[in-house]
Amino acid sequence: MSEPAAIVRAFYAELWEKGDIGQLPVLMHEDVAFQGTFGQVMRGLDAFEAYVRSVREAFSVYRCEVRDLVAEEGKVAARVGFSGTHDAGPFLGHPPSGRHLAWEGVGFFTLEDGRIRHLWVMGDMLGLTGQLQA
Repeated sequence: MSEPAAIVRAFYAELWEKGDIGQLPVLMHEDVAFQGTFGQVMRGLDAFEAYVRSVREAFSVYRCEVRDLVAEEGKVAARVGFSGTHDAGPFLGHPPSGRHLAWEGVGFFTLEDGRIRHLWVMGDMLGLTGQLQA
């Protein structure tokens, strides 16, 4: 699975949707650098694992739909629709709402040796915050 597009699709399907933390070292470089929508700047698999768990633990159901994906020479851009039922734990400082939340985002990936080395993600925080406060 060294094709960049396949790696990014697996990142969303296996790691995020299925919550398979065992895929972290397969998909991501051990010194991965991540910058994200929710203000995170982190480095390394342990930090990224904690981030994945914190988001996934807020939702009983969590989905990532890759809507557009462009890959070229170790770089990938993906537009993704995120959604889930926020009923399992706190999310962005909000207690479980029981609501179905949905938002759009985009991720820019740099791959090295068949794994994600750097990831920058930006999502629709205004729309998401509005849903949490409704």
